[in-house]
Amino acid sequence: MVWKQTCSTIATLGMLGAVLSACGNTATPETGANHNSSTPPVSQKPSEPPAPVKLIMMQDGATITKDEFENLIAAPVKAKYPHISMELVINSKADAGVQDFIASGEFPDLIFSTYPRITNHRDLKTVEDLNPLVAKNKVDLTKYDPAALQTAQVYSGDGKLYGLPFSLNFTATFYNKDIFDRFGVPYPKDGMTWDDALDTAKKISRVMDGVEYKGAFIQGIGDVSTQLSLPLVDPKTGKANLVVQEGWKKLFDLYKAFTDIPNNKDALAGATLNNGFLKDQTVAMAISYDARIAALEKLYGTPQDFNWDLTQFPSFKEKPNTTVASSGHFLLLSSLGKHKEEAFKVIELLGSSDVQKLITDHGRFTALRDQSIKEMYGNNMKSLKGKNIKAVFKSQFAAPVAPHTNTAYVFKHINTSLTRVVNGEIDVNTAIREAEDAANKEIAEKSR
Repeated sequence: MVWKQTCSTIATLGMLGAVLSACGNTATPETGANHNSSTPPVSQKPSEPPAPVKLIMMQDGATITKDEFENLIAAPVKAKYPHISMELVINSKADAGVQDFIASGEFPDLIFSTYPRITNHRDLKTVEDLNPLVAKNKVDLTKYDPAALQTAQVYSGDGKLYGLPFSLNFTATFYNKDIFDRFGVPYPKDGMTWDDALDTAKKISRVMDGVEYKGAFIQGIGDVSTQLSLPLVDPKTGKANLVVQEGWKKLFDLYKAFTDIPNNKDALAGATLNNGFLKDQTVAMAISYDARIAALEKLYGTPQDFNWDLTQFPSFKEKPNTTVASSGHFLLLSSLGKHKEEAFKVIELLGSSDVQKLITDHGRFTALRDQSIKEMYGNNMKSLKGKNIKAVFKSQFAAPVAPHTNTAYVFKHINTSLTRVVNGEIDVNTAIREAEDAANKEIAEKSR
């Protein structure tokens, strides 16, 4: 079914130009006029087809499989622009890999990346500002999800636009209905707060028949902090800015509360998510990203399949129905490529409704604001039949925080301090103060 829809969508893309051309060139003979039939028709030299162009796309940090590239990018491009072929190359070495491409003299035309990498490429001067081409080609940017577009703009900085979204990530609370049924606990509901999620986890966590059941896995503090749009660095001083923000204490208290639940200390561990929820099925809730859906789709119909559903990602009371900041995969135009006009046409095409419907058919969440396309999500995924997938549409993305070159130093020390809190080594206030002090010490050393 998916392949039939894929072929239909690609065929639509390929036929579009021909249909428009036929409509535009339809001539209507004049009536009531004398025509000199002896005048020979003016012969028109047929236009030559465009010369073949091969565009290279660099995969840089963002995940895309070979099949996805061929079906969701290369095939639609070939259908719309037969003279353009696409090739994917992989950069697995971050900035060092980008430097290798620059040194080779053969830098790709397009970059498929994550939003933090927009800033890296900006600083490396490997991306082109899209604003002039957007204006020239009259691209309607309002069609994009506003939070995703804002993320691209914030990470571009200085009024520039170095990327446009291709597909987005979303968050949800995935839960094992069998565990809830076994213990007689009501299922989590849409609109729940973090306090609600905490109370639910407490009701579930226990040991029964020698099996330890955990109430919840929760996504890392770096992601959840974006729900409150908390900056880590003072943009004026470049220093860590944690102690004066009440939000960081709220977050540390939240994570401590989840890990203090008996039998739930490993709430942040990757094994709790991958083994506990999916394999062993002893974790009641996985409060996480949509990557779980791909794993659940693989389990469908196998002996490991289980009775699950999903609901909204928890929100803070002061920001109801607000999830984490928008994240996803973005398309960047290389400033060093040889075919910028053609490459921009590809970016424009991949943001079209037809292609966005295609990627939605294949389990990617659309970057467009069109609700009808969003609601197509999961239509061709067996594991999502009858599931509460509409829950993810009820949350809005939080406002993004402008990046800073010192952010990585601060995050490192936040995670270190949080681990010490979870292990009972220090209290929350001490942890936040130590994280700020350690980050600022490292920032000072790096700036010497």
